[in-house]
Amino acid sequence: MVTKKQTAKAAPVPGQPVPIDFGRMYRFSPDEMCPEVRASAYANVSYITCTNRDVFIDFLEMPGVKKDGKMMIPATRIYLSHSAAQQLAAKLSEILEGSYQRGEMEFYEPGETTLPAKVKMQKRK
Repeated sequence: MVTKKQTAKAAPVPGQPVPIDFGRMYRFSPDEMCPEVRASAYANVSYITCTNRDVFIDFLEMPGVKKDGKMMIPATRIYLSHSAAQQLAAKLSEILEGSYQRGEMEFYEPGETTLPAKVKMQKRK
C-alpha cells in the first residue's frame, strides 16, 4: 500500500542551469568528521611568515643533505588564514603550558653537573 504519491524528478534540460544546494552537500554532524592525514613529516626548525592575506609556516628538517654542492633541506609549507593561525598559536600555548605545569615536558638548565630524572630543554631568549 502506497501512502504518498511519488513524483519523478524531471531530467535536466541540456543548456539550462541546474540548481545545486551546496549547503546540503556539505552538511555533516560532528560525529561524522574524521581527519584524513595525507602526509606527515618531522620538523625541528620552523620559519613563520605573515602577509596581509595569510600566514605560512615552513617546517624544516635540519640539517639536511648536501647535494650538488648545496645543502638540501626537506621542508613542508602550510598556509593558514590569520584566524586559523591565531587559533593555532593560542592552542599551542595552552597545550605547552599545561604539559610544562604537569612536568611532562623535557627541558635543560645549564650549569647542572648531573642530569636530572628528566632532561631539561633550555628556554630561548
